[in-house]
Order: sequence, then C-alpha cells, then structure tokens
Amino acid sequence: MRALSASFGVVTILLVYLITCELFAPPSEGGSAQDREDIRLIAALAALVFAVNLVTIKYSREARMYPLLLAAILAQITMFLRALRAGRIANYAGVAVLTAIVVATNYSALAVPATEGLWLLHILTRSGWRLDNLNARRAWAVAAALAVAGLILVPKLFSPLHAATTRSGVIRGWRKPPALYSPFALFNKATGSFAFPILAAVAIWGVVSRWRRGARDAVALAVLLMWAPPILMLAASYAIAPVFVERYALWCFVPFFILVALGIFECPGDRVRGATLVLVLAFSVSHIVSYDRKPHDAQFREAIAAASSALKPGEVMTVVPSYAIEVIRYYLPADQLDRAVQYGPSASPAAVLILGDQNLAPGAVESYRKEYPQTVARLRGVTVLRR
Repeated sequence: MRALSASFGVVTILLVYLITCELFAPPSEGGSAQDREDIRLIAALAALVFAVNLVTIKYSREARMYPLLLAAILAQITMFLRALRAGRIANYAGVAVLTAIVVATNYSALAVPATEGLWLLHILTRSGWRLDNLNARRAWAVAAALAVAGLILVPKLFSPLHAATTRSGVIRGWRKPPALYSPFALFNKATGSFAFPILAAVAIWGVVSRWRRGARDAVALAVLLMWAPPILMLAASYAIAPVFVERYALWCFVPFFILVALGIFECPGDRVRGATLVLVLAFSVSHIVSYDRKPHDAQFREAIAAASSALKPGEVMTVVPSYAIEVIRYYLPADQLDRAVQYGPSASPAAVLILGDQNLAPGAVESYRKEYPQTVARLRGVTVLRR
C-alpha cells in the first residue's frame, strides 16, 4: 500500500537535483564549463541532504497523497523556472498542466502559484512591465499559464475548500491558532532540535556568500520559496481557520536543503567542505535514528480485538474520531462488519467506544468518559471504553 508513496519519495530526490540546476542556471544557455560543473555539484549536494532528512522520509512511508503532492510541486516549480529562463511553448504548457495537478492533489498547494505570483510581480516591476523586455514577456506568459491552470480548476476549485470547512473533524475550532514563531518552529521540529541550528548556520552562510558573488535572484527566490508557505499558512490560520500543518508545507523544506547545500559548497577548501558535509549528514541521520526508536502509531488492531471481546451478542462498537470507522472495518473480519457503526447523534447507541487520542476537541475526553465510564483497555494512542 505504501509502495507508491515510497516511489514518489525516491523520484523526488531526482527532482531536487533538477530544480537546483534550474534555480542556479545562467539566464542564457551560456556559462562556462566550470560554472556548469559547480551547479551540478550544488545540485548533487542538495539531493543528498534532502535524501537523508526525516521530514520527507516519514511521509514517503505513509499511504497518503503527500509524496505525490511534493513530487508534483517540485516538477511544477522546475517547469516554472525553466519557462522563465528559456521560454518555449512546451515549458508554458508544463506549468499550466502541472499547476492544475498540484492544486487538484491538495488545496493547500494554492500557496505554490501564490508564491510564484509574487516572484512574477517582482520580475515585472523590475522590467518596467514592458513587453519589449524579454524577461517581462516570459513573466507574462508564465502568468497566463497559471491563469489557464486556474480555468481548468474552476469547476472543482471551491467545492473541496467548502467541504474542508464543514466536514466533521477537520476544521471546526479544535485546532489552536499557531504562535507567531511557528514558521521558525516548523523547520526546527522537522529537521531536529540538534540538527536545525547546524543546518540553519550552513544555509545562512550559503545565502551570504552567494549573495556577495552576485547570484541574488537565485538566492532571493530560494528564500521566498522557503518562507512563503509557512507565512501564508500563518496568515490563513488567523484570517480563516487554523491550518498550520507541517505536511501542507513539505515543499518549503526543499529550498532550505538547497541553501544548506549551497552553504556546504561555499565553504573554503575541500577539507572544510567535506567536514561540513559530514556534520550535516551525521546530524540528519541521527534525527532519523532517534525518530525510529520511538513508536508513532496507534494500536487500533489491538483496540479492535479488545472491543470485540467486550461486546455481548447484538451489541455494536463505534469509534471517535468518527472518520476512523474505516480503520475499524479494515481490521474486522468480513462477516462482522455490522458490529461497527459510525459515531453520531443519529446513530444507534453503541456499547463500546474506541477513543483515539488525536484530533479531539478540548474537554471532549471527559464527556466521552461520562458516557462510557468503564475502561476495557488502555493502549498506545487509543482507549477502549464501555457503557
């Protein structure tokens, strides 16, 4: 079930290489052989740093859409950069098609064209909005490609957004608004409290060094791609509803790792460069090892077995959060599916409740325990209760 996610996770390593090459490629097809070699080395370092970081590895282990989303976003950004650099109808078409795929995969990806729109605005402002300027013409063409993607999505764009604000258990006030420092905490938590200061210091060195060497557009765009997703999520959390979720901003870690790779490359001398690379890899791998030593699952299989044993003839079980009913039906034998009912006001009362620890409103646990006072089993991430 997880093979497709793992496959996209592996493909994304290649996409990180490609997007790095496009990000630092010279405006024309020119550039010296040494420049091209340097860009390929930076891209290889970025792919390596990305490949050994936990934040994307753990999502590549899950049977969910996020590895597909990340791969589609990186492919879209690659085509976006290529269209700005070289133009061509095929590149503009790639931007339009991939943008539609990205947003259709998950509505949180609306942040991608929003971020790219800011960069296009910067290009057009700098070029005076003139069509006789090559960069301005390409920016206008890319903007048109993004608009075409929007037209493709118009029939379906707003229905999932509406559903997300009304569906049970998704956005109904139980999430707390994020703190103002959440964008910084996002990178710290995802890369590890010990690894993040090292990676951040190397990335800052890369930004400062490359900026001084004149690659300001590439550095500025990487910084924008890194910080725009968490800042947009923070703004949306206060303006609309709390939506500050790590998996909604997976793509912002890629430019961060690219800047880390840039910092490694900009170290003076091969020895310092090699030592910095080893340090970054060691801390990143140690974060993976530390994560893998702790359990991160809920024992639903054991909870369902305990709930089944506690049921008397004719009784049924239910689960909270209610959408976890599919997990119950997955583990129950095919001839016992009628023993599980979805929790809800209109449903018939169940004798046994399987109560998950996550995604519960404040104070909800106490109300469920009043209704189901007997504890049948207390397991990792889930509790089985009976009336």
